[in-house]
Amino acid sequence: MIEREFIINNEIGLHAGAAAKFTQVAGNYKSEIRLIKNSKIGNAKSLLSVLVLGIFKGSRFKVQIVGSDELEAASGITRLIENGFEFVE
Repeated sequence: MIEREFIINNEIGLHAGAAAKFTQVAGNYKSEIRLIKNSKIGNAKSLLSVLVLGIFKGSRFKVQIVGSDELEAASGITRLIENGFEFVE
């Protein structure tokens, strides 16, 4: 299991567009990927689940990854967040 903590720095947070990119990237991996904000847990592969968490600018949250490709998933998700939700190959 890999768990990493992030703080959202983009102006409008994990809004619909960024959340859609997040779920798209998460969906590329076999691993189970969860977002955790405070005591709420969301499925990172579900747009509605991500949006319900209310991750806005300055929000601190964790990404928890469990599975056969967890290292690759952690790397891809970290790149996406660090690049302000712009896709980077």
